[in-house]
Amino acid sequence: MKFKTIYSVVWYTFIGCFFVWLICGLGYRFLFNDAVVQTRIELTQALNAAFPREHYIIDGDVYDPNRRNLLSIGVSISIKKDSLHKDIESIKPISGDWKLIEQTKSLYVYENESYRVYVTKNSEKDGYLVLLVRNNWLEILHL
Repeated sequence: MKFKTIYSVVWYTFIGCFFVWLICGLGYRFLFNDAVVQTRIELTQALNAAFPREHYIIDGDVYDPNRRNLLSIGVSISIKKDSLHKDIESIKPISGDWKLIEQTKSLYVYENESYRVYVTKNSEKDGYLVLLVRNNWLEILHL
């Protein structure tokens, strides 16, 4: 008798959790998807303005490293080395008021009032990886 009761409790808990997961997933897809897509478009435009294709040799398109996550508020690009950009110091945002806030041998971090840019060495492709994220992480709550 106790086995059937435990089995029923586990089964109904599983069904309840499944429906909560289903409702949350569908709610995210229909309620927050537009806001996330708009944020990605905005970040891509800011990244293209800060690192224009006329000035840098960009390897591929802008991509989102955390594509399936609601908190994916960063986009990145790969930049190839050329005669003007042989070291990490030469990779910096072109347009806007950017300040260098952190500097190590393989990482440079630039910041303005809205965004933060991380420039790192990409050893796989012999170039640089540039990641642009929102400067204020509390904006996640306002999606």
